Amino acid sequence: MVVSVEFYGAQRALTQTHEVKVPLLENGRVRDVAEYIGHRYPDLTFSEENFVVIVNNKVSTLNHILNYNDKITFLPHIGGG
Repeated sequence: MVVSVEFYGAQRALTQTHEVKVPLLENGRVRDVAEYIGHRYPDLTFSEENFVVIVNNKVSTLNHILNYNDKITFLPHIGGG
């Protein structure tokens, strides 16, 4: 099974790409994708406190079970003051 991870902003600058395809076993979870991305791009800060998980344009969780061709975004929190 393959899913896509889309990058925006600083993530796109660090990875130098808009999207990567991630191979997963059946019943793979968003957590598995986050671990894969974290190993592939160690400069990204991938802790649960730093992003909101989006799967197919809907807020999700790291425990969400993925399907073939799902699109995942790890949307960074934006702060202001």
